[in-house]
Amino acid sequence: MKKMQNLFLFVALFLMGASSAFAQPKGEAVVIGQSFTLQSDVLNEERPYMVYVPSDYDPEGQPVAVMYLMDGKGHFLHTSGVVEFLKRQNRIPRMMIVAIPNTQDRTRDLTPTIEVDEQAKKNFPTAGGANKTLSFIRDELIPHIEGNYNVNKYRVLVGHSFGGIFAVNALLTDPEVFDSYISISPSMWWDQQNLVERAETFLDTKPDLDAFFYMTMGDEGGSMLGGAMKLAALFEEKSPENFGWDFKVMKEETHGSIPHRSTYYGLEAIFKDWFRVDLAKLYAESGFKGIDAHYEKMTDKLGFAMAPTELAINNLGYRYMGQKNYEEAIKVFAENVKRFPKSFNVFDSLAEGYMEQGDKEKAIKHYKKSVALNPANANGFKMLNKLGVEYSLDDLIVKIPTTELQGFAGNYQLQSGDKITMEMEGDQLVVLASGQIPKLHLHSVGNDRFVAKPLDFLLTFELTEENKIKGFEAMMGIGQVVQGKRLE
Repeated sequence: MKKMQNLFLFVALFLMGASSAFAQPKGEAVVIGQSFTLQSDVLNEERPYMVYVPSDYDPEGQPVAVMYLMDGKGHFLHTSGVVEFLKRQNRIPRMMIVAIPNTQDRTRDLTPTIEVDEQAKKNFPTAGGANKTLSFIRDELIPHIEGNYNVNKYRVLVGHSFGGIFAVNALLTDPEVFDSYISISPSMWWDQQNLVERAETFLDTKPDLDAFFYMTMGDEGGSMLGGAMKLAALFEEKSPENFGWDFKVMKEETHGSIPHRSTYYGLEAIFKDWFRVDLAKLYAESGFKGIDAHYEKMTDKLGFAMAPTELAINNLGYRYMGQKNYEEAIKVFAENVKRFPKSFNVFDSLAEGYMEQGDKEKAIKHYKKSVALNPANANGFKMLNKLGVEYSLDDLIVKIPTTELQGFAGNYQLQSGDKITMEMEGDQLVVLASGQIPKLHLHSVGNDRFVAKPLDFLLTFELTEENKIKGFEAMMGIGQVVQGKRLE
């Protein structure tokens, strides 16, 4: 099924926030994370940390990667937005953030030991605690996070300025702690650029280094830029086979403004082999074996299961449809059916392939399967009628006694925080929402499944063990699902 645009604009208004721009503000808080403290034996003090989890985080579902963010108080807000946005665009996997704010002495916590610069020892008498802070993260904070959140083993370290050299030092000191690094305008002048000297020795002794290092510099010259360029030159000359890196100079950014774009581009660089996959090229070269081999490689690299999405395979099929290569398109769509047998969309697409090929019987069969899985699939009924089959939603409606329908009536809260009301109107269940959303009539297609008209989406109620209504799940399109919970 191709993109359903106008319809889903209306549905999105309902699901992502029933209140319209004309509704009165409610004054409810928007919460992006939580703040905690952890007593550190390593640092001999109580350390604060803040946590952001993705909007679809599931303690029992797919584990998430973890970003450890230095200078956490200053960067928590904008970095959370970057991570959530990139995740929604499928440009990075699900990722949570553990932001580590500074406490009494930022210089102490983030800078490596001064080894050669005698003047710096006088200017920064408390410096040199980076390794201790790294030990706190490695030995106390990471085990604490992994013991309390559903996370995988992939870890990203992000640091800016002194936090940038903290990231460099972490790589050189214990490269097993993190899988990738974003070092933003690192203060490479530190200790007369001694980190560059350490890096050369490190690279000579680490032929099996497997990590990714992304570094940026703003409109900053002198030893800041010079040190970063020397480090990049070392990476260019001595990088082990499995060590990936990138260095960007962003002349339009200042030292203060550069973190936001650096984090955005850095995450894209880290996960580029995941979201920038040319399925068409892989498929042309070696079919689905080549595609699966690529994702198996990504699984090994990132440490958690990776696989092509239903939508990505579907788009590959439509690529062949556009070339009128219906035989190849059908092969791709059929594979998608095998991988996602509960998706109405894959059957709809396969039916379209057969229809374009001229195989009416198979097209009808798969369109019927699609609307059976999702009776809100108006396109499926339309195509069946086009194929000469008189089939509509009425053929799938199940009559439920009014007394049972009344059990679904009540108030519900959406994920957005907005509330809707379901009530009886005669012998039919209807949904009322404020704003520009029309009244929705629910047509039963099972004991707990309804099609919402006129917006055409499927609503499935969730029951408790006592057979009471707990909430619902609304499927408005391909991979677009929103939950609502019943209010007492």
